Amino acid sequence: MKFNEDTRVKIPTILHLVRLGYNYLSLNNANWDVDSNIFRDVFLDS
Repeated sequence: MKFNEDTRVKIPTILHLVRLGYNYLSLNNANWDVDSNIFRDVFLDS
């Protein structure tokens, strides 16, 4: 197994936050405002 930032930090952090009840939002095909870093669709639905 290759040890890098993804395997040592990012993936374990994402898994931990999902277990705590957060929803993972993939940036693939995401529509967000680059200036404010807000997912407008998610924000308006909330």
